[in-house]
Amino acid sequence: MDMEGILKEKNYNFKEIVKEFSIIERLKKVKQNPEYHGEGSVYKHTELVCREILKLEEWKTLNDREKVVLYTSALFHDIGKLVTTREENGKIISPRHALKGAKMFRYLAYTRYEIENSIREESAALIRYHGLPLYFLERENMDYDIIKAAEITNMKLLYLLAKCDLLGRFCKDKEIMLDNIGYFKTYSKELGCFYGRKKFKNEYTRFLYFKEKKIHPEAEMFDNRGFGVVAMMGLPLAGKDTYIKENFKNINVISLDDIREELNISSKRNSGKVAAIAISRAKQLLRRKESFIWNATNLRRENRQKLIRLCTAYGAKLKFIYLEVPYRELLSRNKMRSRYVPVEVINKMIRKMDMLEGEEICR
Repeated sequence: MDMEGILKEKNYNFKEIVKEFSIIERLKKVKQNPEYHGEGSVYKHTELVCREILKLEEWKTLNDREKVVLYTSALFHDIGKLVTTREENGKIISPRHALKGAKMFRYLAYTRYEIENSIREESAALIRYHGLPLYFLERENMDYDIIKAAEITNMKLLYLLAKCDLLGRFCKDKEIMLDNIGYFKTYSKELGCFYGRKKFKNEYTRFLYFKEKKIHPEAEMFDNRGFGVVAMMGLPLAGKDTYIKENFKNINVISLDDIREELNISSKRNSGKVAAIAISRAKQLLRRKESFIWNATNLRRENRQKLIRLCTAYGAKLKFIYLEVPYRELLSRNKMRSRYVPVEVINKMIRKMDMLEGEEICR
């Protein structure tokens, strides 16, 4: 889907744009806490937010791509409330709706709307962090959270989205909350990450800052890692095997799929055994300080963190490489694959996928 083309064709008219995204209509039935959202449903709030964006003075200064990303994130910023909203102790709450909303949007953008991947991920990041400017002062690790968000988020657009998120609601203390969002802009500038990512002394310092949460961002750490490990990341049939063959020669490859085939283990069984064998082989290579490729889906952050800890313990520098093909191409390849993966399994992987962030990104 050409998101820029649609938004321009519809002249950024909310009512017309929603016709292309029927899931937004479902937000009409999702209620909100009237204390914070006196305007009514999530749909009404979303409409007001999108209208406020067009009123911004800054809107005129944005380039076409920035306009597309900002408006797309506004349109879907509360989509997570579809699955998180409930009543508790007489109040309507939507816990973790931003995080779940980002994953929902990614799934829809990839499988249903086929939105170009960089626009999709920039919008997903804004959806995930859209509450940060309003509540950053309450965060225990305020500096860390802001600097981490800036790694994958356009902070200028995040500031504008948060501002319109507030302007598009009826609530008390709106002026105070607008001040908080203004402070966010000022403080992000002071941290050096409003107009781009925080600049660290070197890549290793950046890695340790996000991994350990103890390193001062202005420190300079000496990188004593002596060899490298590459970990592939992507859905089944995204082309990981082909990429390895075309880009890496004479290097060990640890492939979870190959281990399954080697031991004749079904993809539906004994995942723990396969992982244990893979880790054992990895440790052997790590002890010998030999570089290798770790070939697995690596779609969940918790699994990537285990790999980071393992490689770091042996003094190896780990780099993730993410590959992606269009959803329809993925399903087409799957039909021709000898080890067919059920579509529902692929869809579940997409829904749960965590994109790379912080210490997982090697630059």
